[in-house]
Amino acid sequence: MKKLKLEDLKSLDNQDPLSRYREEFYLPKNTIYFDGNSLGPVPTKTIENLNITINDEWGRDLINSWNKADWINLPQTLGDKIAPLLGAKSGEVIVVDSTSVNLFKVLTSALRLNDKRKKIISESTNFPSDLYILEGVNAMSNNQYECLLIEDDDIDIEKYIDSSVAVVMLSHINYKTGRISDMKTITNYAHKKGALVVWDLSHSVGVIPMDLHNIGVDFAVGCTYKHLNGGPGAPGFLYVNSDLIEKVSQPLSGWLGHSDPFAFDRKYFPANNINKYICGTPSILSYKAVESGLDVFDGISMDQVREKSIQLSETFITLIQQECTEFGFELLSPKNADLRGSQISFKHDNAYPIMQALISHGVIGDYREPNILRFGISPLYMRFEDIWEAIMCLKNIMESREWNSDRFKKRNYVT
Repeated sequence: MKKLKLEDLKSLDNQDPLSRYREEFYLPKNTIYFDGNSLGPVPTKTIENLNITINDEWGRDLINSWNKADWINLPQTLGDKIAPLLGAKSGEVIVVDSTSVNLFKVLTSALRLNDKRKKIISESTNFPSDLYILEGVNAMSNNQYECLLIEDDDIDIEKYIDSSVAVVMLSHINYKTGRISDMKTITNYAHKKGALVVWDLSHSVGVIPMDLHNIGVDFAVGCTYKHLNGGPGAPGFLYVNSDLIEKVSQPLSGWLGHSDPFAFDRKYFPANNINKYICGTPSILSYKAVESGLDVFDGISMDQVREKSIQLSETFITLIQQECTEFGFELLSPKNADLRGSQISFKHDNAYPIMQALISHGVIGDYREPNILRFGISPLYMRFEDIWEAIMCLKNIMESREWNSDRFKKRNYVT
């Protein structure tokens, strides 16, 4: 195989149809950002738009902005902006609460719809918060459900789905390995067995083309602060298939989920659309930041995003093999790009100090227990040249053993 050179990667950057979107983000100088799968960077329009919201809508128009600036409809408006990224229909997605709270709502909804069955399937390596929610929902139901957690290396999930299963709850992309689950195959098989499916899309929305409605996905949740660049702690979103919306109920009956919230009725009558999943008043400043992040996606082809994501990750893996083969990095992500999301994970005995050394040089990825370096691939602002610079930095850190300094071994609370 031909050895990759910096000139090769600069040539790819010159041919990149998505290169212009890099200008849509504030990226600090001397920083190569591989952590968009944890927290996306600030879109350049976000600060301007938040200033308008604070100074004009809130500062000048005060409470009138619930109507004048249409604050009240932001959960639905932003849901409809996310819908095309999911392959969902208008009215199937709403931005509300956090991913964990939304999972509690839709998991409970699914179990209520399939209340004759008493088994839930998930994966042992699902994101921990998802498993905590599963545990909590079961506890609130007097532990009436059998919760079967499949091991991560067993990808043949279908063999566990039978007529006793109420709900299959999975992440589309595994947060540690980046492995993609086969959404279409699993969803179709679950439906054949009479089970409902809940997908967590937190690591796939904004980087993977999806077709939720046509596949027939029942429920899904996700966050807006990763690849959608909505800001730290930004609200999550949830999806409910339009065929189910009128049938479902959800456990958190708040005032804005009422069919007529400003009637202030003493009795709760849920909305007959996706609005029933709203609980309390939306946090407008966070919603406005999310709106700026979503506006970046206007006119973008998700197929082009995915194509570049694969090219970037393949380049990363090739350069690791070319430049760092003697340093003991073991690829944890699938080698097959079709099975790998928009991140690359490696195992290494000294993963934590190595990542801290990289961060000290402006190459920002993250660490996951027990020994995993994660590198998020964000096609809208990442260049092929960035991959080269990052690998050269890693090579220097390993050759010099800079990572072995005590200052890089001190554990931060947030890793």
